[in-house]
Amino acid sequence: MEDILLIKVIRGEASEEECSRVLDWIQESNDNSRYFSELKVFWTLSTMPEVVPASKKELFGNFYIRQVALTAAAVIIVLLVVNLFVSTGFFSSRNQAAGDRIQLAEGVNMRTMYVEKGVKGKVILPDGSVVLLNSGSTIKYPDKFTSSAREVELSGEGYFDVVKDSLNPMIVTTVKGVKVKVLGTKFLLKSYDNDSETKAILYSGKINLTAEAGKNREEQSILMNPNDCVVVPAEGELLVTKTGKEGNDDAWMRGELIFANTPMPEVLKILERWYGKTFVVSNKSLYGFNLNASFKNESLIQILGIIEFCTSVKYRIDEDKVIFY
Repeated sequence: MEDILLIKVIRGEASEEECSRVLDWIQESNDNSRYFSELKVFWTLSTMPEVVPASKKELFGNFYIRQVALTAAAVIIVLLVVNLFVSTGFFSSRNQAAGDRIQLAEGVNMRTMYVEKGVKGKVILPDGSVVLLNSGSTIKYPDKFTSSAREVELSGEGYFDVVKDSLNPMIVTTVKGVKVKVLGTKFLLKSYDNDSETKAILYSGKINLTAEAGKNREEQSILMNPNDCVVVPAEGELLVTKTGKEGNDDAWMRGELIFANTPMPEVLKILERWYGKTFVVSNKSLYGFNLNASFKNESLIQILGIIEFCTSVKYRIDEDKVIFY
């Protein structure tokens, strides 16, 4: 199979016939599937611009970015030769001045890391804790933890693997005011600006979640145990449930998209983050459908084809926009 055609599929520019050809080829063998996955990683990272100080961007402009992309591509080729899988994201980074909710000690700077739509990211905090960020997410943290609490702010979705420190708990605050206090554990926290609810899922250890709840929005705290899931709605009481092994909330970390009777507005919101496209719905009948499907390695064209087949709503792609009509 020609690499040019595979890249077209990865970029979402291939026709339905071309996507079908590539999908059949991928399914022929594990080697084909592995090669496609490695090529997808290669293409993503080789087109990743390096974040540089504003002064350098002004000095070198687009030439600097192109040179960085070429350097990254050369490095990635070496990684593929040794069959090393690299997972990363496109970060924007800047230091934040005083005014954030996190109280900074003298000489401590605030870092803001943003993961662009269409990619995933990984952040290692000053204490060694690891955060995997989903598309379109932002995390803020000091460049070193100096107080008795390790304070972090999240907007979007992140999976936290927190280094245990019984004397200095980590406190993660979302843009919607939900606060999670942990000593050392693994949990997922989802709180996008344009979502109607915040969700927390605990995988190991214990965490204390605090949020405003109820008709009068009084503050409520819940001690979460492993497999607990807490949903904080925009209005009403907190919802506490148990998650089983069949839970799909962490599917994005495995490169999977899983929709279980998901309303189409939510489907489109997830696809926007996943592929970095903007969806425009002219045919409002699309909103009346739910989707039951799972995807891995499929291009946007393939997924749109399935939506079109299931709903009979047509679509067209206009640069970075997907228009349903």
